[in-house]
Amino acid sequence: METSSTVQPDVPYNNMLSNAEEDDVLRLRAILTQRTWIGFDLDDTLHEFRRSSGIATNIVLAEISKRHSTHISALQDEYSIIVKTKTANAFSDGKTSFDYRRERFTSVLHHFSLPHDDDQFISNLLELYEANLIASLELKNGALALLSLLKSMNKKIVIITEGPQDAQERALHGLGIDKFIDFLATTTHFRVSKTDGLFPQVLQHLCITAGDMVYIGDNEERDMKPALAEGIFAIHLADETELVSSLDTIPPKINTLRELLYILSDDCCPLSPSRPLE
Repeated sequence: METSSTVQPDVPYNNMLSNAEEDDVLRLRAILTQRTWIGFDLDDTLHEFRRSSGIATNIVLAEISKRHSTHISALQDEYSIIVKTKTANAFSDGKTSFDYRRERFTSVLHHFSLPHDDDQFISNLLELYEANLIASLELKNGALALLSLLKSMNKKIVIITEGPQDAQERALHGLGIDKFIDFLATTTHFRVSKTDGLFPQVLQHLCITAGDMVYIGDNEERDMKPALAEGIFAIHLADETELVSSLDTIPPKINTLRELLYILSDDCCPLSPSRPLE
């Protein structure tokens, strides 16, 4: 199966840092420049996971609806409940993505008393989901350019993410960014969630300290709090609908990766040799 993704071209940021003080910009630039490792969450940080998974899920549920004449809205409601239940352990039990998906689709069929022991039908649903997930992958604005810039600065890049190892590997490949990644750390590989100790295990595995890394993620509870608790400098990628960034908070908050790209670019306010970086 060919893999493809929708990658929207990066557009110039044009100095849209909302009311950011020059000192805050310079401080953040200095920290990003000085740290050896840059860590990222993957889903909804580097790419639009909720969008692509939503597309794939709806296509699968439409197929179930078509086959069994079950109203699709009812299938969607039940699927949402099942996802919350089945992903409570943050994929830390070592199963593959296909194992998790099989469990979810089978549970939906079972809930509506539909035949759920047709292995061929379930296999078809798994193939349908995977094909549409990969086809609808889309990078966040600025992601490709930011990763490229960081590698040109000789930065090491680690992905720290809660998800099945196999699915995250395929996502990185499908998005065309696997070549930028030095290490992929998943809850499946380390068998522990972010909130239960993934960050210190990654630091230990990489033989680095918290002071060697900057971490960017979109989830306050599962990215920011555990990273900050470990002493890692963290940057919160908030929803793009939030128009105001706040670089003077802990953690600093941005609403697009293009802000970091701008801060690190030559177009940003130049560093004065007579001015301390921090």
